[in-house]
Amino acid sequence: MALRNSLPWMESVDAKMIRAHEHLEALERETLEYLSTIKPTLVLKTAPNEPWPWLVMWVDDHIPPIRLSVLLGDCVHNMRSALDNLVCGLARTVVPSCACKGTAFPYRENEADFDANASRELAGVPINARKIIKQLQPWCDTPPSRNPLLILNKLSNIDKHRSCNLALAYNRNAGFRVHANDGTILELSCHEALYLGEPQTITLPINPASVTPSARVEASGTFALGLCEEGSWNNLAITEVLKLCFDHIEKNVISRLKPFFEMHTSSGAEQEVAQV
Repeated sequence: MALRNSLPWMESVDAKMIRAHEHLEALERETLEYLSTIKPTLVLKTAPNEPWPWLVMWVDDHIPPIRLSVLLGDCVHNMRSALDNLVCGLARTVVPSCACKGTAFPYRENEADFDANASRELAGVPINARKIIKQLQPWCDTPPSRNPLLILNKLSNIDKHRSCNLALAYNRNAGFRVHANDGTILELSCHEALYLGEPQTITLPINPASVTPSARVEASGTFALGLCEEGSWNNLAITEVLKLCFDHIEKNVISRLKPFFEMHTSSGAEQEVAQV
């Protein structure tokens, strides 16, 4: 059964993107549920031979459920598949019986590589659609490493060929308020994300005597899930990375290629009228 409001040869594309969005919503919901359970421990320490006191922060149960990584992979898979389905759909607007053997949405490092493989990967795709796909290649972007399609392809390859894209929990904008015994308050902000999988040490530029034997410490910040694998996503949360890819596909890829399906529908309608 065709999807409602889906153009001919675009049903698979739309269905895959709808499913990807469902996985993204589930991932976002379950990530928030997990992050709400994180309870960091803070210990203030001093030592006679150290000029400054320091805080040690850790989390006992810092390993996110593997299910979150599986949801990430499901979302990536559906977006990646939607792009391949899009290429096949474009070919079928020209030849409806096209088998799409060997076709795929290309991810090429340079123009020469793209041109060398275009006849196979984009076989049957209208010439003007090929030009748009070429313009969407990562090497046309600045910088190429930040291109959402390149990010998506990397996540897809890791998930398919290596393992789940494992997640890690971190505090992305940690802040601390130390209430010293003499009434002063020291406020510190961390400009780098604090990974919660290992104890973190924060030096306090304050007189050790003012926090001895104890002082009240308040912590703030936003917990998020990032990716263990290094990449151009830096400290973006997993859901932010996926939204970046999803929005790019919807707004910059599908929207630019959708007119070729609409043209097919219009020409088909004109043929029916002519036959009548």
